[in-house]
Amino acid sequence: MNLMNISPKLSVIIPSFNSLSVLEQCLTALVPQIQDGQVEVLVIRGLSKQSDEYQILQKQFDQMQWISATEGETVPKMRLLGITHSKGEIIALLEDDCIVCSNWCSSIIKAHQSYDGVIGGAVEPSAYLKSLDWGVYLCEYARFMLPFEGIVQVLSGNNVSYKRTTLNQLMEKNPCNEGFYEVFTHLALQQSGQCLKADSSLIVHNCNSWKFTNISTVPFHHGRGFAGMRFVNQPLKRILFTGLTLVLPFIQMSRIIKLVLIRKRYVFELIKAAPYILIFFISWTSGEFVGYLFGAGKSLERWQ
Repeated sequence: MNLMNISPKLSVIIPSFNSLSVLEQCLTALVPQIQDGQVEVLVIRGLSKQSDEYQILQKQFDQMQWISATEGETVPKMRLLGITHSKGEIIALLEDDCIVCSNWCSSIIKAHQSYDGVIGGAVEPSAYLKSLDWGVYLCEYARFMLPFEGIVQVLSGNNVSYKRTTLNQLMEKNPCNEGFYEVFTHLALQQSGQCLKADSSLIVHNCNSWKFTNISTVPFHHGRGFAGMRFVNQPLKRILFTGLTLVLPFIQMSRIIKLVLIRKRYVFELIKAAPYILIFFISWTSGEFVGYLFGAGKSLERWQ
């Protein structure tokens, strides 16, 4: 059987912007799951982050498709680039700092046989060594840690899948030239009557190690970009939410505490990481404040 002639059922899109050692772990976990030709993996990495080691990695994982993005390309634009190059009936979004569980690909294909909406899964922590890492993890992914099952309000952008027909219909109505932002895609789908579903069999483990900029400057630009895109041509809502940002860090902090206590996981890690978590949310809400007042500015260009 010539596997090259088999149309893939699943396309896995991996924007890569972290270290190559992290990317190698991600791809190694996927290799055993793509041998039957039903799964294609597309790795998108900016030209500025390519090196001799990168070329070695391409040869090591030559069964993957490697796509070069322009220098400084954002994650949403890398996602969109991957989607346009993909061929699968189902499109799954991953990121290079995520290690999938052993049946991740087959479970996605199986899940989409009985459900037409958006399907995502849990993002679990790896063996983090620093409280800073726990701080970033809890801020970004506490909502998606196990137990995580059933109809939910939000899904993570690095462990989520869609039927191609669904994305095509959505993108025809709402062209996303600025890139694929899962938060706005999911909102549009929910407004059209679709539900977001979490499947506990779809688990990835985040294996990153972050820098202080990931709680200081990165959240600011994400917050400003989010606010700048959120209420376009709705000045009254922008004014209202500008005022709400003054108390937002404490609201967000309380949500994290509540999630950890309800799920009875990582309480000690939360206590140690509390200062980093507060810095993260102050940075994010400062960005939102500026975004509601002055728009996204150049923050969308720094969305990584």
